[in-house]
Amino acid sequence: MSRPYALSLLLLLAACSPAKPIEFVVHQSTVVADAGKPAERRIQILEDARFTPAMRAAMWGGSKDSADFLTAPGVTADAALKKSFAETEPRRALVRLTDAGGKVLAERQLDCELAAMGDHALPQAGGRTVWAVGNDCSTGDGLYAGLITRFVTVEGDKFVWQRYVDAASRENEEMTLVQAARITWHLRPKDRAESILEVSCHPDFTDPRFQAVKPGEALPADLPDVVDYIRYRADGQGGWVRQQRTVKGKTWDDRQDFPPESAFPG
Repeated sequence: MSRPYALSLLLLLAACSPAKPIEFVVHQSTVVADAGKPAERRIQILEDARFTPAMRAAMWGGSKDSADFLTAPGVTADAALKKSFAETEPRRALVRLTDAGGKVLAERQLDCELAAMGDHALPQAGGRTVWAVGNDCSTGDGLYAGLITRFVTVEGDKFVWQRYVDAASRENEEMTLVQAARITWHLRPKDRAESILEVSCHPDFTDPRFQAVKPGEALPADLPDVVDYIRYRADGQGGWVRQQRTVKGKTWDDRQDFPPESAFPG
């Protein structure tokens, strides 16, 4: 094989080689069991290694589109970094459980790019220690996109994500609490994972005009809203029971005070 041909082949192979995978870095690491002991366990939040602190500040509560956060005030990025984001979109965050030596025992990819967990555990009936993991799915606009919070316990070196049963439908779902313009929630009391009040406002899905709207069409301007008042109660066994009271013809958003507890069922 001649040298020119060999060189051309090497260049072709290099050009066809897969791009270097996008790496993750640990954004947050919290000891959740046996601190300083061989049995120590940590929950870690990992994010796209390309995010700078300025990018992350611009993205939190805002757009996750690189065209937006790369041009936000205070953000600097060279041509190579801009090219990287153009070729590979921001990666969704990971949450990991690790041992004292850093071995990964459990892992989950979250829905969106940024995440954070509470700085302390929440006690729960049955002797459980519950951790809140938040995943920022805000878009910078919209009424329902925001911070998604899930509750997790560590059992047998595994994540156990808490779930609820709906008292009316008996549906069993993973607990996902959203904080956005037209939906929010509070712990009652705030330092325990025992009771949650959630208020949510949305169009009346049962209205025939809503059901007649085709994909891509705008909703009628005079379509009435409803408000859902939801209470979650821990069942003492690592789960929750959900109760809902709905009021038609009423509206709510985060510019108003949180409703009084008397508005919620139970």
